[in-house]
Amino acid sequence: MSKLDRFVELFELPPAMIPHIDFVVTDAELDLAVAMGDRELTLEQIAEATGMPLSEAEALVERARRRVIVTRVGDGAYHEDREVHDGPDRYRVSNFYRRLDILAMYENWGDVPAEARDAVIDWQLQEFMNTWQEAIRAMEGDPDARVRVPNRDYLLLDEALEMVDAAEDHVVVPCDCRAIVQACDRPREVCVRLDKGARMTLELGHGRQVTKDEMKRIVIDANRAGLMQTGDRFWRESGELFGFCNCCGCDCYPIRAGIKLDLADTWPRVYYVAERDMRTCIHCGRCAERCCFAALHRSEGTIQVDGKTRVAIAFDREACRGCGICATGCPTGAITMKPIHEAVQDKEAA
Repeated sequence: MSKLDRFVELFELPPAMIPHIDFVVTDAELDLAVAMGDRELTLEQIAEATGMPLSEAEALVERARRRVIVTRVGDGAYHEDREVHDGPDRYRVSNFYRRLDILAMYENWGDVPAEARDAVIDWQLQEFMNTWQEAIRAMEGDPDARVRVPNRDYLLLDEALEMVDAAEDHVVVPCDCRAIVQACDRPREVCVRLDKGARMTLELGHGRQVTKDEMKRIVIDANRAGLMQTGDRFWRESGELFGFCNCCGCDCYPIRAGIKLDLADTWPRVYYVAERDMRTCIHCGRCAERCCFAALHRSEGTIQVDGKTRVAIAFDREACRGCGICATGCPTGAITMKPIHEAVQDKEAA
């Protein structure tokens, strides 16, 4: 078996990326991965396996770790708990599923030919669902199951800002979903890491540390640009802050996976629904432009508003995900978000 074939096997590289291997790994990193194989090795063992002086092996491993070619045992993924191990640090070869985030967020993923990128995006969505299949099965059985899964809940803007306010450490990173899929031009440096998530991110050499006020502004600006907030709304119960995402419906893997799996109300979990006061709605259409799910949409009818004829904005309650994007964008404050069990139909004009 050639070194390339062995690396493809170890790294679980999808076929579409094999012709574009130079985007994935350097020659030195490929040699490192093949020398390590499927073993967990200390730096001393890696130096012996590669025939390098210890200092050179350590420098190569650290570069490869930052690019997620190798991982340190115990690092875990961003949404997993850190493992604790006694003795010297050990390392293992990573895989392309984890490598892709960093490739897209910080490197030259956009230079990969579009046909290959499209194939990888389809592959990545399936791998994403496979990775979280245990949590998915639990949510299918009980939509309110408290499972660990990315983007568990839709958050209102105020709920997201409350999390920022409660945190001591704040780091912002590019949105991996938007960087990979590239289906829209909304802001990218908007994924929020807080406290534990912030510290883990910085330790891996990623992200940008910001102040609490800067993070609040990033979240508010993201919402203004039409991005929804998703995360764990039960962070108080767990006693741990990790972070949350600013998402769009066209790129976000959890939202797309939820739709594909017919779990659109469950992943991310819906807790609110929009309620519109028809006495103050001017049918400007801004909510329809912002809604990612066409819950608010332009109808075929018209309506008179202040002597002007406008296209009437209709509301499909069943399509609403309770993200609040319509409410934060409404110029007259005609839309409020109500807990699902308290919501009523649109209030008619008096």
